[in-house]
Amino acid sequence: MSTQPAATIDAIFSTGGPFATRLSPFEARPGQVRMSQLIERGILEGTHTIVEAGTGIGKSLAYLVPAIRSGKKVVVSTGTIALQEQLVRKDVPLVLRALQSPIRTALLKGRNHYLCKDKLERMRAERLIAPSAAIEQVWRWGDVTTTGDRAELAFAVPSYEWELLDADADDCIGELCRHFADCWFFRQRDAARHADVVVVNHALFFLDLAMGGTLLPPYDVAILDEAHQCERWATAALTSTVSQSTVGRLMRRLNKTYAVPATHDAEIEEGMRRLASALARVPQDRYPLRANEEAHDALEGLRAAFYRLENWLYANWQAALKGRADNIAEAERRRDLAMRGILAHIATVERTSLPEDEAIAWVERSEGDGRYEVHSAPFDVADFLRAALFHRAQSVVLTSATIATGSSFAFVQRSLGIDEAQGYIAPSPFDFPAQARLYVAPPSCNPKDERFARRVAPIVEECLDVSRGRAFILFTSFRRLHELYGLLRERLPFPAKMQGELPRSHLLEWFRRTPSAVLFATGTFWEGIDVVGEQLSCVIIDRLPFPSPTDPVVAARLAAIEAAGRSSFEDYMIPAAIVRLKQGFGRLIRSKADRGVVVLLDGRVSSMRYGRAMLEALPPARRIEDLTELRGFL
Repeated sequence: MSTQPAATIDAIFSTGGPFATRLSPFEARPGQVRMSQLIERGILEGTHTIVEAGTGIGKSLAYLVPAIRSGKKVVVSTGTIALQEQLVRKDVPLVLRALQSPIRTALLKGRNHYLCKDKLERMRAERLIAPSAAIEQVWRWGDVTTTGDRAELAFAVPSYEWELLDADADDCIGELCRHFADCWFFRQRDAARHADVVVVNHALFFLDLAMGGTLLPPYDVAILDEAHQCERWATAALTSTVSQSTVGRLMRRLNKTYAVPATHDAEIEEGMRRLASALARVPQDRYPLRANEEAHDALEGLRAAFYRLENWLYANWQAALKGRADNIAEAERRRDLAMRGILAHIATVERTSLPEDEAIAWVERSEGDGRYEVHSAPFDVADFLRAALFHRAQSVVLTSATIATGSSFAFVQRSLGIDEAQGYIAPSPFDFPAQARLYVAPPSCNPKDERFARRVAPIVEECLDVSRGRAFILFTSFRRLHELYGLLRERLPFPAKMQGELPRSHLLEWFRRTPSAVLFATGTFWEGIDVVGEQLSCVIIDRLPFPSPTDPVVAARLAAIEAAGRSSFEDYMIPAAIVRLKQGFGRLIRSKADRGVVVLLDGRVSSMRYGRAMLEALPPARRIEDLTELRGFL
């Protein structure tokens, strides 16, 4: 890479600088400049940096400029693949042109995003079953693609069919494969190894940390965008699972490679049947495993079945191999892959019996097929991230529109294990007092009251009447969503839909193109949704988004905080709710031309002590006491 350029950050972002000549309109933003300067100083001095940068700051350019100027190996990680691809296709090329930089960049996704050439050839040659229409389309695409990236597909492939063709590590024999030299995944991994800046997503980034750095090339600097999601992704990377899906996938692969005796298939199937029956005896969607004694017995029986399967494979792997391996090394590699899958399930079952101060085990009903899954994970990721990331990388940058609680980064630092970091809250370029209004329902509107939905329904109707629809109504639970939707759907004179009626992307497209649309939603619609303009003029939030204290992982974290002599409500519940509330608020104002209102239906904001801290953490919209004030404003 070239040496450090002489131009300053100020000059690069100035009205006469290189961005001004390439972007129209371009406006110098003091917050963007200060953010970029701070990140560059952190990289040069080997310190970590935390920046809250709301919509309109231009945080992508603010961190890409010092990253590309640094001369160091940089990994940029984003919350979604969509943002990952935007960086590679739009933002990074813009910065490279502006800085006239020759550095190399690469985009890398997880292995299951890529097509496996060996699987493709074997499936075509064997034709053991008639291919589906989707598989036939994948076959044709496989002849013309230059990347093998599933994102190129303009049609949907069911996950159980895609797994027959993906480059997943559980099937891959690596350098022993005849397609190793031209493998789409390994070609992209080689590009990442030789690139100066590698763009990944959080799923891959934290999985790499969990696996000891075997997936990504070594790096000096890590930049984590949408960093408010880091604790969740780190927990997911350290979570192991036993479910009908994971066991089914394991046995399908095992039977594809080996002539497994029917007795072992039947024993595993019976073990899973017993486990499923035991897990369903507790009628909750998510609960601690310790609440189900019968499940422990079923897991022990399943573990014994896996032990017997492991012993059979160890003794018979050569004789039971289907087909012929090209050489003994390939046969041994396939054995090791199969053994790794069995041992991973045994380890997961054993981990569910660890003491609660080492790991938390819980049961969860899958949204996809309604079946129960058993999960195990450390309830706290701070120590792991401190050792695996913050003590190893020279400089880590964390940035998000919602990462501070008030004026402090203490919550994110405790959650992620960041001992020392420089911090900055970039001032928003939006004029919130002029562009936004905030209405809070009366104190009598308490979400814990069984009459809550009926009390707030008239407020919602009035809001929608004033805003002429054009609204997101965001909920913290599906139960409340269904309740309020049921009360209002026949009364609203506007087109209305509820999350679940269409796929997420189709719902968003419907909302954008439908005049006066109203969307009742939860979960993923709290963040990562960008609707610019008057089409979204009202965001209604049903209640303060505190984490559920009955959630097994949250409960374990709260208990650990209390055991350390701190207040779990002050140190965890309130900060977590503030971050989430800011995400919901952030759906409203996406440009300097946007105008709108945020309505909080939770009257506790006015009556409880913690309400003031939450309101002060929000953007400074002008507070109104009467919804009729909105008529002239909107």
